[in-house]
Amino acid sequence: MKTFELYEQYLRQNEGIAKARKAYDEKVKAAEQALADAKAKLDEIVHVEITTGAQKTKDKAAARKAVEGAEKDLAQAKQERDAAYKYFSGAGGSITRPQVVQAYLNEYVPAVKAEHLPVIQERMKQGTDLILSAFYDFQQLKREYEDISREVKVIDRAAVRHGEQKVSYAIPNPFGRVVDSGINIPKLVSQLDEIAKGSELPAEATYYKQPLKEEN
Repeated sequence: MKTFELYEQYLRQNEGIAKARKAYDEKVKAAEQALADAKAKLDEIVHVEITTGAQKTKDKAAARKAVEGAEKDLAQAKQERDAAYKYFSGAGGSITRPQVVQAYLNEYVPAVKAEHLPVIQERMKQGTDLILSAFYDFQQLKREYEDISREVKVIDRAAVRHGEQKVSYAIPNPFGRVVDSGINIPKLVSQLDEIAKGSELPAEATYYKQPLKEEN
């Protein structure tokens, strides 16, 4: 399969963005944990002061200062994360989803069709021409032998009528049955449908990757 370059670049870009976003998310998470720890420390100091009666004024001041610092750090981390997300949604994500879609429709699809379809179409035309030519010749033979088969039918009936033979026979045109031509149209249609659904080439089919070369 032909590589879709812009799509690959888009994936690499998104992978980088995801890593960067994860880093900012982890920074916010760490700041939240630091704030929770600082508050827990302050609660612990207050609890000791209440239960023991010991004065913890300096410890409480230091703990409150730590809480305030952690709150500022968390606010800063969230602000940086928001700015990063905004950047990655804009200029930081230079390859946009609409650009990928348009590149696929206007560049990638025409390129892969131009690369693969000419040989496919040549083989299709050659195969169609072979089938039509063979079927045409078969029908020509049918018409060519129509008169003789009709005459023999007349003779067959006359032989019965004159008591020369007991029964009348089915007198066929040698080329009257399409299936004798080697093509089974309903079966061919069914096989094409199965291949379109994802089935492998029928076992009795011969695979030709390239067009058949004409003999000189």
